[in-house]
This record gives sequence, structure tokens and C-alpha cells, in this order.
Amino acid sequence: MIQLRKEHDKCQQGKPTQLGIMLEITAPAAPVVAATQHKTKSLVFVVDRSGSMAGNRLEVVLNTIAETLPRLHPEDYIAVVSFDDQAIVNVALNQVKNHNMAEVIKSVRNINAGGSTNLEAGYRLGLEQAKAAPEGIETTIILLSDGQANQGNVDPVALGQLATQATEHLVITTTMGIGGGYDENILSAMAEGGNGNHIAAIKQGEALDGLQAEIDGLLLKTMLDVHFDITIGPDFSGKKADIVAGRRMKKWKKSHGHVSTLLGDLAGGEQRNVVFDLTLDGHDMAEPGLKQGVKVDWEYIDATTGKKVSNSETFEVELVPADKWIEPERDADIVGELKMVRMQKIYDDAQELFMQGKHDEANALLEAAGKDLQDFMANNFLSDRTSLRMRSNRDLFMQSAMEPDLNLKMKMLKEEKLRMMRDRRNFRDKDGN
Repeated sequence: MIQLRKEHDKCQQGKPTQLGIMLEITAPAAPVVAATQHKTKSLVFVVDRSGSMAGNRLEVVLNTIAETLPRLHPEDYIAVVSFDDQAIVNVALNQVKNHNMAEVIKSVRNINAGGSTNLEAGYRLGLEQAKAAPEGIETTIILLSDGQANQGNVDPVALGQLATQATEHLVITTTMGIGGGYDENILSAMAEGGNGNHIAAIKQGEALDGLQAEIDGLLLKTMLDVHFDITIGPDFSGKKADIVAGRRMKKWKKSHGHVSTLLGDLAGGEQRNVVFDLTLDGHDMAEPGLKQGVKVDWEYIDATTGKKVSNSETFEVELVPADKWIEPERDADIVGELKMVRMQKIYDDAQELFMQGKHDEANALLEAAGKDLQDFMANNFLSDRTSLRMRSNRDLFMQSAMEPDLNLKMKMLKEEKLRMMRDRRNFRDKDGN
């Protein structure tokens, strides 16, 4: 289900006016039986088997992968790659129906730890497996590591660029850092470049919970290929008219006054508030009054029924003469969502201050952001949905400010920034979205 909301409905004549719109999306709950519409997926696990993974860390990862395999659809593709100082293919990419699953599970459980960490080699071999997927099928690489890459290319920028290049071939990269010793700069750069998620599994149990949540998100999708077209009305499409997305999109094609964008898929029961920041610019010759303001079209496939769902909504905006302009009353939920989007930069600013040794300034910046969100919640009437999301973001800022261990703090900041960018629910939150 998708509902459209607008921040306000006015534009000042002769001056560009900001207008936020929000699409509240709630994916249907995943059915107990298999969904009618299945979107074939390809999944490649790239597992660090270096010496530091020995014991419980590797065991948790391998057990979770083994338990995932029976949940895959017969048409899906699966591969497993592992690496230490060298990378090997443990399970070559093939459709589930063509695998001997007993042998696949045996191969996974027989992965042993030992050696150093050539993350680049493991990732490149994972990319080679991903390339074997048929054209048009999206592959998700899930890379799991607990250490510092010490062989091959260890430059976060280069590895992030490699992940970015892979997205052109429908390959998404999600990363998980396990424990407190992994390189958050490399793993977060790869996830950001690869349009995936980054999970900081620092505490015991987070690797299992985080990996299961990630796999659930991949396997239990009930809204497929969610697509939006946004068009600013002709009376408001002056030279300064613009449309900016509040969150990272999988595809984004913009022309003047119009955007066509793909959000992607949503898991059963998942909620997203997708905001767009529009600039309306009334033409000089346009007459004041109510005009066609913004048209929003959307469509997706409901995987629970197999049917395509589409809708279109247009709302009017009043062009107000400059001498009669009064600031409009704004929708607090949309203002709050835009506030959270703009706060993404605070994580970058805080990390830069920490790297410069200005710890007190960085902590103060994070704490101030948390208090800003707290004050906004206290002074505005918000929906339960927005309140939950804002409270979660407030807690992330405050927890980051209070964490005494700089190593853990930096890892938290990297994970939190990517989660905010992609509007992802924190898997640690058992109640709410």
C-alpha cells in the first residue's frame, strides 16, 4: 500500500518555494505459503575464512548460510566463495534445482579457518560468480569478514569503486563486519558503492541476528520493482524547478521538472517513508490561483497476488502573489523526515572531527543532533510511524556520542550513516520500524 502526503500546497510568485512530498509505503505481510509471484534472485556469499574467524564466528556464519539454503526457491541461484590469503569457490553459481543441496550444505560446513586476509581476492572471485547469473537477474553479494585486509588491494576508495562498477551489472554488495577488529572504512565503502547495506556485528549474537535479518529481507519480498514518476505542473516548472530524492534510489532519471525513479523491492511488513524535496518555481507570466501542482504516478508488483498495482495522484498548489505571501502550515511528519535526511551529513562531519583528534567537538555534534530530534518530537504532533523512526535516529546519535571506545564508535557511525541513507530498519529493534 502506498499513500501520498504533501508538506503544504502553496508557492510564492517570483520566488522558488520548497515543497516536500512523502510516499508512505507498507509492504503486504509475507504469506505462510509461497508467494504467487516469485522474482528470481541470485545470492553469492563471500566468507572470510582467515585464522581470526576460527571458532564461533565462522561457525555462526556457516550455520546461518546452511540454514538459508532450503528456504531458496528452486529457480534462485546460489554460490559460496571463501577466502584467506587465497580465494576459492566452494559452491559454484547455479540454480537451486540443479544443485545437490546435501552436497552444497556439506561443502559450506567443511570450510575451515586459517591464513591471512586477502579481501580483494575473495570479492573479485565473488564478482566472477555473480557474472554467471543470466542477464536481467539481480545478484546480491553478502561479504562477511572480521579482520583487517592485509593482502591485495586494501584501499577503501578502490574497493568501493569496484563495488560501484558492479552495480552496472545488477550486482548489489552488502557487507558485515564481525567483532571489533574489522576495517569499517573498507566494508562501509563497498556497501555504499555497491548500493547495499553495512552491518556492524560487534557484539556477540549480532552476526546471527544481522545475517538472518538481511536474508529475510532478500527472501520475503512482497512488493517488487516499486517505481515512481514525479512531474511538476507546467505553471511551477520555471528555470529553478527541481526534484531531489531524500534517500538512495536504485535508478534515477531526471529531466527538467520530471523524475522517473526505481526504489526497488520491499520485504513483507516493511515500512518506508520515501521523501522528495521539490522546488517549485512559478512562471513570471503565470496568473495567481490554484494550479496543477505535482503529479505522482507509482506502480509495483504485489508478490502475494502476482498482480501489478498502479495508481496516480495529482494535487493542486496555489500560486500566491509576493505581497500576500504567508508562510504555510507544514506537515510535521514530512518536515521531520526531511530533517532526518539532512542530518546524514552529521555522521560524516563527526567522523572527520574524530580523525582530527577533536573528540569533544565530535561528541558534542552528535549529542546536539540527538537533542535537536528530541526537541522536534516534543514540539510537534507526529504520527506513530514517524515518531518511532525519529526516536530510533535520536537514539543512534545519542548512543554514538556516549560510546567511550573510539574504535567501536567509528564502526557504529559507518553503519548508522548507511542505514539512514537507505532508510533501513535497525535489525536490533524488535518492536517498530
